[in-house]
Amino acid sequence: MSFSPVVVTYNIRLGLDGGLAALGDALSTLAPDVVCLQEVGVRWQMGECVDQPAVLAARLQCPHVAFAGALTDARGGRFGVAVLSKRGFRSVSVALLPRAADEQRVLLQVALDTTPALNVWTTHLSIFEAEREDQARRIREELGRCAGPTVLAGDFNDVPTSATLATLRGAPLADGAGLVDLFDACGTGDPLTFSVRAPNRRIDYVLAGGGLGAGPTRVVREVQTSDHFPVVAEVRSTAAPLA
Repeated sequence: MSFSPVVVTYNIRLGLDGGLAALGDALSTLAPDVVCLQEVGVRWQMGECVDQPAVLAARLQCPHVAFAGALTDARGGRFGVAVLSKRGFRSVSVALLPRAADEQRVLLQVALDTTPALNVWTTHLSIFEAEREDQARRIREELGRCAGPTVLAGDFNDVPTSATLATLRGAPLADGAGLVDLFDACGTGDPLTFSVRAPNRRIDYVLAGGGLGAGPTRVVREVQTSDHFPVVAEVRSTAAPLA
């Protein structure tokens, strides 16, 4: 059976703009198979002091959860990124990204239990331009060791014309394939993802490669449970179907 996952990326801002219940309800309307979250906490000092990825996963019926904490507070709470999935994981890995002036950032990678394995990566890049570019180069190196179907999604904190995005879009996988911005390839509607109050730029993305291409992709304007809008993309195989 072929598998064309619906992938959502969303910077949820710890649920501060409406709570986790509202977030879960809003995301459930998108019927995602894979959700990449940024600014999500596990008993973090801000927002609802719970395991936020687990709470959202339960509401979305995504039983498989991977979390990477970039920051730790005085009580042991953590803040970072997560992947929620309806499919299980073959593997999970975390890489620290270069840091100079901003807080620590991480790159989370999971290999979904599909045939062939679908590699999903998520991150939240620095607010500083030079640091972002260093981080993008590190991600490019990591992707260069990865072969097969690949999705890179997250809050890249930079616009489509930036050096950061040029580096990420041009990242060659181990089999020589590059990544495609799925909104550029097949997006409809308003592309701006930030901010909800005054939309002015696109900084949230779903990129894909390694035999994957774009199905319908859009910024979900009706979901306003953070300061970002989520991006939803149907990822389709351009080679052998995922199973």
